Amino acid sequence: MIGTWFATDYDVAPTAIELPADVAGGREDGVCVVDQVVRGTGIVGRVSGDHGAVGLKVISPGVATRVTVVVHLDELATRWWSDRVRPQRFAPEQPRLVLIRAQGELRGAALLCRPQGLRRAGGAKAAVSFDLTAGELDGDGLLMVELAEPPRPPWVAGRLAARSALGVRIDQISVRAQPPTPADDGAPDPTGCDLALLTPNPPERFRLEVTAVPPAPPLPRSPSNRWTRRRPARAGFKVLRAARRAGTRVVAEVNRSRPGTVRAVHAVELLTGVPVAVEVVASGPGGTDLRLTGPARGPVLLGLERPDRGLSCRIVPAP
Repeated sequence: MIGTWFATDYDVAPTAIELPADVAGGREDGVCVVDQVVRGTGIVGRVSGDHGAVGLKVISPGVATRVTVVVHLDELATRWWSDRVRPQRFAPEQPRLVLIRAQGELRGAALLCRPQGLRRAGGAKAAVSFDLTAGELDGDGLLMVELAEPPRPPWVAGRLAARSALGVRIDQISVRAQPPTPADDGAPDPTGCDLALLTPNPPERFRLEVTAVPPAPPLPRSPSNRWTRRRPARAGFKVLRAARRAGTRVVAEVNRSRPGTVRAVHAVELLTGVPVAVEVVASGPGGTDLRLTGPARGPVLLGLERPDRGLSCRIVPAP
């Protein structure tokens, strides 16, 4: 047979997986193709470019299915990003916004902002759930999950990291038969930044709560030459990073951001990139009630009118 002697490990026929399936490794059965994603052990993989895609071979059950994608922004992700993007040395760490696509359609979005501690930053994790019809996961059983860049209206300039998908971890992809209840991404948590995210087909009215948080310091960079890679230099850089983080915290405590009355909010639909009109219905000490006055089918990104790195937003149902 022609080509027999030229076979490689990548020529092995992919194994289809049955439902329910929880894929948490890049070399597990069912992971048949990746694009700009480095496969991992214990995680599906890490996005190595501006976009990333993972293809799963699934035995189609012939019914509607629910897919949950867990993405994670950790310390290594920020290292990957800073080493490749090379931001200005004193530019602060910025939130990431990635779009979650499946079968070529936008299904949701994830806003990732790491909580800042006194010594180090924690990880930011988001789980995005969506439903697929029986026809979307047909007999071929190929489920394509993509992480992509969002549209960027002018008002988000300087508030979101460029190339947001770069370095982001895909921790797990779960596929199971669709339960009778609608998809729910869980209780809303504070975003850690002055932006917020509404799920697809958002409610017409909701409440926006704003609290104060420690702002993020500049991101570290990996040593780039043989002198800075030596142990004394690396120890000095570690002390410098700790001092810079402490200095950022001291300045933030002196000039502490104070949540005030929200008078206006920017909004954009991430499916089309079209601005969405938002009306302030009521404002009080517990939060601000907002109402979308324009149509929105996809996820909606909200942002305070005045940028402030020391504020965090949270969306809760309106009372």
